[in-house]
Amino acid sequence: MLLTAATVPALRRRLSCWRRRRPVLAALLVAAGGAEMMVLPFLGTPTAILQPGVAEAAGLGVSLPLLLIGVVLLRFPQLHSIAGVAAVSLAVLALLTCNIGGLLLGTGLGVVGGCLAFAWLPPRSPADTTTDLTADTTTGTTADPTTGTTVPPPRREPRPAATSEAAAPGSR
Repeated sequence: MLLTAATVPALRRRLSCWRRRRPVLAALLVAAGGAEMMVLPFLGTPTAILQPGVAEAAGLGVSLPLLLIGVVLLRFPQLHSIAGVAAVSLAVLALLTCNIGGLLLGTGLGVVGGCLAFAWLPPRSPADTTTDLTADTTTGTTADPTTGTTVPPPRREPRPAATSEAAAPGSR
């Protein structure tokens, strides 16, 4: 596919529409936290902070699922709640297993990304929207903001009077 002046706006619209329907920032933060936890032990930082060995294997057991959660958030946005809770849980678990949680940066990214994923709301489709009526307290009417028409208040039927024998005075 050649990128011409006519195809660039169409491609930009498609990408924008795709991005709006997914928690992209949450996925990027979670994946960045997992990648940071995975890469940090291999950078050759001082051994006083990072101890290779068992912690390295346990660190991969936490950082790889965080990377996968980032991919899941992009591919299956309807799983944002479960993925967000799992990301926060794994990021907190990384404090114990990933050599100080990737020096706290990986844990911070994972927790913030997981919270954003859990709090993300998918966009509302036009079929899901209901007409909101705004009430005018001075006249008692309601106005439809989309069409601008006013709707009179609902009529209330009077209640029938109570016909109880005890209610009539002097009757025995």
